[in-house]
Amino acid sequence: MTATAVATENASLVIDGLVYELRRSPKRNTIGITVDRDGSLILSAPDDCPLATIEETARKKQLWVHTKLMEKRLLFRSKPPKEYVTGESFHHLGRSYRLLLVDALENGASIPALRLRRGRFELRRDERRRAGEHFIAWYVRNGYPWIQRRVDLLADRIGASPAVVNVRELGYRWGSCSPEGNLNFHWSTICLPPRIVEYVVVHELVHLIERHHGPEFWQRLQRAMPDFADRKRWLAENSARYVPLLTGG
Repeated sequence: MTATAVATENASLVIDGLVYELRRSPKRNTIGITVDRDGSLILSAPDDCPLATIEETARKKQLWVHTKLMEKRLLFRSKPPKEYVTGESFHHLGRSYRLLLVDALENGASIPALRLRRGRFELRRDERRRAGEHFIAWYVRNGYPWIQRRVDLLADRIGASPAVVNVRELGYRWGSCSPEGNLNFHWSTICLPPRIVEYVVVHELVHLIERHHGPEFWQRLQRAMPDFADRKRWLAENSARYVPLLTGG
């Protein structure tokens, strides 16, 4: 296929078969590429930047773009939802734990709807209908202090600290950095092995200084975490096995 770039009337740009939404802004000084949560591609450029320069930059970043698209396909490919039956497995910090359905009372006292105890997740039978909600709440509740500790430990490597750390639903993203300096992490991050969670944390910490994935971003990331490329590759290739598809039960 001949390498071509075609700008369409609706401000999109087709470069070597990839379709980008072209956004120009007088506030931008550099060209940036974003792979959005749904896999759509966004090219951001200064108002006065020549189209040929934008095309050249996009072509130089094609390997990165294809890698990001592959990561999203691997992570969010179709898989069966959890059924919340005894023996089903759920991950926490890289380890797999079997689920056990239990009665609501233990020694005459009510127990939590969901808990991790003695190497198993225990889910009350009478709460199975809301099991998905309980698992998300558990991952948020237990993920926050673990991730906050890692942020505190790793922030010195980067030389930046976030205003706030949140663990919540983020759609297709592992993490995000807001313009206000807040770091957000997907609740499912806590399902991954610790060294991979640390990569996600360092990645977002670097964004506090370098907003875009330019050369400076990757250089700073490598200084803070020399083996980041191996961890990044592992995340792209293996994360789908660790993230549960939760439903209401």
